[in-house]
Amino acid sequence: MELERWAELSAAVSAVAAGFERHKRDRHCTALIVRVYLWAALFDRPISWACRAKNWKPSTRPAELPDQSTMSRRTRREDFMTFLERVGGRLNGTPNGKAAAGLVKVVDGKPLELPNHSTDRDATWSRGVGRTSKGYKLHAVFSGNAMPDAFAITTLNVCEKRMAARMLARVTGVGYLLGDAHYDASWLFDYCHHHGHQLVCPRAKPATGFGHGYLSPHRYRAVEMLESPARVNDFGATLYAMRTAAERDFSQLVCFGGGLTTLPPWIRRIWRVRHWVMSKLLINAARIRINRRTALTEVAA
Repeated sequence: MELERWAELSAAVSAVAAGFERHKRDRHCTALIVRVYLWAALFDRPISWACRAKNWKPSTRPAELPDQSTMSRRTRREDFMTFLERVGGRLNGTPNGKAAAGLVKVVDGKPLELPNHSTDRDATWSRGVGRTSKGYKLHAVFSGNAMPDAFAITTLNVCEKRMAARMLARVTGVGYLLGDAHYDASWLFDYCHHHGHQLVCPRAKPATGFGHGYLSPHRYRAVEMLESPARVNDFGATLYAMRTAAERDFSQLVCFGGGLTTLPPWIRRIWRVRHWVMSKLLINAARIRINRRTALTEVAA
C-alpha cells in the first residue's frame, strides 16, 4: 500500500519538477530533496534514514541521494515549501494549485501535542485534547478536496477564530462555513460575510439572551437557523449536520499507516513541524485519490 501511495506522490512531484526553476549552484534539484523527505515521512522515519540507499526499494531509489546536512539546509529554504505546496495543488487536480472550493466548507483545529517535559522552544502551553497541553495546532478548512482548501500550523496557544479569519481570506468562492461553538463571535460572522460566506456555528450557551453588546445580524441569522423555535425549517440543522465531515477528515488523517499521528521525537521547532504536517497531508491526499479511483472503478464494473 505504501508503494501505491508513493507512486501517486512521485507522479505529482515529477509534474511539478517539470516547470520548477532550479538554482544554478544546487547539486541536487528541489524535486530530489522533496522525494527524500516524503519517503521518510511515508514510513515515519527520520530524514537521515531516507538518505541511506539501503532503505529504498530498488525501483524507487534515485540515482544519487543527498546527505543529512544537505537535507537539513535545503529543507529550510523557501523553495522547499513552495514545491510542497505545488505538489498539493497537483494532488487536488489543479496545475496552478488553486482547487475550486465547495459551497459548504468546514473549519476546525487539531492539537498536535508534545510530551509535557519537552524542551521545544517554539511549543506553547494551551488547551489540548481534554487537558492543558504543550505543542502545536493544525488549523484547516475542508470542503471535500483531497487537500484542505486552506490550512496553517501554529503554536497551540493561537486563537482558532483569528486563524479561521486568516484562512478564509485565502479560500476561493462563496458559501457556508461550518464550525463549532469556539467560533461564535460577532466580528467573525461579519468577517465571513465580507468574504462571501455565512458562518454557521452554535452558541456556547444556546437558548439564552444576547446581552447588551454588539450583535452581528449574521450571527443572529445563524441562531435562527440552528435554534428552536426561531428555526422555521430544517435547512439549518441539515446543513450543520455536514460539520461531522470535519471530524471524519481529521480522523482519517491519522487512521492509516503513515498518517499524522503524534509528532515523532525528531520533529521539533515549528519549521520542522510545518514540513512534517504538510508531508502527511500530501500522503493523505494521495490515499484519498487512490480510494476515489478505486471506488469509481468498482461502480463502473
